[in-house]
Amino acid sequence: MNLLLSPLQMALQMASIKALRGQIWEVDFEPQAHKEEPGKRNRPALVIQTDLLNKAGHPTTIVVVGTTQVRRDQDYFPLRVALVNQPGLPQETDLLIDQIRAVSNQRFMGTHPLAILSVNHVKRVEEALRLLVGR
Repeated sequence: MNLLLSPLQMALQMASIKALRGQIWEVDFEPQAHKEEPGKRNRPALVIQTDLLNKAGHPTTIVVVGTTQVRRDQDYFPLRVALVNQPGLPQETDLLIDQIRAVSNQRFMGTHPLAILSVNHVKRVEEALRLLVGR
């Protein structure tokens, strides 16, 4: 079994990924053009882009960046939404609501999402986004 993929095989694998709203994927944020926030490989990110674009094969996807450097000393809502004991996530994760990015679909790692958020978690993220944009 060949563990190294050719560039063509990698492109085909990436083209077959269909990230959907509410899914958490591992995303490669390196290299970054700007260094305000240090990038990391294999960082969790929540897809918030509409499935109309996701299913149409749009080349980029809008995500909220996650971190495993969680804070539990107080409630940081709406800047952070805590994901505690989320099935599929190996560690507790905070979604950094003020860290929204449009990323190339080629930055998604793996062939399937790490987790799919419940409707209640997605509503909590949407509420935090509304508060941050003043709606």
